Amino acid sequence: MAEVKHLKKGDLLMKEGETSNSMYWVQNGTLRLYKKKAPGFIELGVVHAGEIVGEMSFFDNQPRSASVEALQPCDIVEIPRGKFDEFIASQPSWMKSLLNVLIKRLRTTSNRLREIESSSTVYAKDEDGRTTKVHEFLSTAELLKLSTALLVAAARNGEKNADGSSRVKAGWLQYFAGQVMGIQLAKVQVFTDVLNEAKVIRIERGENGVDLKLLDLDRLEKFIYFSQEENAKTEDKQLQITGKGMAILDAVAEFSPLLTTPVAAEYLTVNLDEAYQKAVAAKGDKFPFDFGAFEEVEKTGLSKELRVEASGKQAAFAHARLMKLYPVLSLRQRFRDMNAHKREG
Repeated sequence: MAEVKHLKKGDLLMKEGETSNSMYWVQNGTLRLYKKKAPGFIELGVVHAGEIVGEMSFFDNQPRSASVEALQPCDIVEIPRGKFDEFIASQPSWMKSLLNVLIKRLRTTSNRLREIESSSTVYAKDEDGRTTKVHEFLSTAELLKLSTALLVAAARNGEKNADGSSRVKAGWLQYFAGQVMGIQLAKVQVFTDVLNEAKVIRIERGENGVDLKLLDLDRLEKFIYFSQEENAKTEDKQLQITGKGMAILDAVAEFSPLLTTPVAAEYLTVNLDEAYQKAVAAKGDKFPFDFGAFEEVEKTGLSKELRVEASGKQAAFAHARLMKLYPVLSLRQRFRDMNAHKREG
């Protein structure tokens, strides 16, 4: 009898480069296929219940061409080569037609892989200013599609809660993003995870499935407009700020009264030493705050030059500009951090 494997969310069914004499039938659950592509990973697709996975290396006796990971608990039926050969030998000749269909699928998958590799490649500058190819889990174009899909799902299928807030079934986002815009399920799930961490939505799991409670779609809509405007600019006109520069803004936003105090003045002075100390106390010594990155903040027009005074390092921040840009810049940085994490494996 065939062996049934039980996978938890995040378990690997197979790893790229491994040799194997088995293929698998997905009894229930969902898995993602991805391929290592330095310095990151390329999403190849999703395997659903009732589908076969691992057939490529099974038929051509080559190492696994991709890794397969469970997106949720799965039951997988293993089909060893020996048992498969015994089965084929006992079947009528039409079974060869089935094998031809599977081989055709292999060729289609290989062609699709080349397409996905091309679409996952973007160009970016490294730390030395050189332009290099980078593979992104979620490109800017995909983020715009996913953000738009969520807004559409909320507008067309959102439901009001008793407290006046709104929610939408996660399945509606998956429909608009996947079926209409062609985004893979694995990417939809990571997108919602990032929005959940950013408090744009809250993922709520219940007996009737997964709901997305809509907390701050206005921020997401502004992110769409900002990203579109940035993409239309030449590189030298874009608002450039790295993760280190954003760490300064994070400390200012969270640990100073800048964004919570209504002020009439154009600029509001912040004691950066105090903000830094509060950030370290709350987040630990590894909080990536670097005063050397303050020049980036200046170049964005969000602050004036850093001054060293007896009470500590002081900087005047453009209050209205920071109120407008920080929510979208911090969301953009979360997606950048996610992409970097995916590249690091």
